[in-house]
Amino acid sequence: MAGTQFLQNVPLFANLSASDLEPLAQRLMTRRYREGETIFEQGSPGNSLYIVRTGLVAIEITSALGEVQTVAQFGPGQAFGEFSLLDGLPRSAGAVTRTRSELFILTRPEFFMYLEQHPKVAVSLLILPSRRLRFAMQRTEHEDEGLPPLNRLARILTNFCERYGYCEDESVELPLRLTQGEIAGIMGCTRFEAQAAIETLQEQGLLDIRGLQITVHDLDRLRGLASA
Repeated sequence: MAGTQFLQNVPLFANLSASDLEPLAQRLMTRRYREGETIFEQGSPGNSLYIVRTGLVAIEITSALGEVQTVAQFGPGQAFGEFSLLDGLPRSAGAVTRTRSELFILTRPEFFMYLEQHPKVAVSLLILPSRRLRFAMQRTEHEDEGLPPLNRLARILTNFCERYGYCEDESVELPLRLTQGEIAGIMGCTRFEAQAAIETLQEQGLLDIRGLQITVHDLDRLRGLASA
């Protein structure tokens, strides 16, 4: 059951029911890592999804000059590397533990064996990546590098609410689950800048994120920030 709950917060599996995820969760492996241990290196084969059960993991990019930059960090309940299950391409960055960590791991062979036994699930899995691509493409339409991250995020979320959101009481819920890393990619900023902007909107009572579900509580005030 615990593995199923963790999988429900992986964007790739957002459209799947608990009954669909339960046999997939049974294919998860668990591994413990020491602080500072490399999980995978930049350029290595991409063949596994990782979900942080405990601890903290940093995603790092190494330049041609050997300079290392941390581009994202993942804590308990967060996942990284899910699209390696689909394309198997080399890793564009490396991953290293910041603290002692325990991770769930789903390998590509296990994932495809699951799909062979549950072919209808494959159709559902195609929906979310296509929606995420469509959302990401909106960035070029609204991107303004002159805007601070807070206003840029407000503009993006306002556009998403007006195009794709649906009303729930007096709030607006977005149908697509997005991680902070994905939001940062759409904004065109670092994950840390995106996280700060999200926390500011949450503190102002405009936004709520539970798991991967985004809810906007005051669209009019959000529009005001978007046009500032």
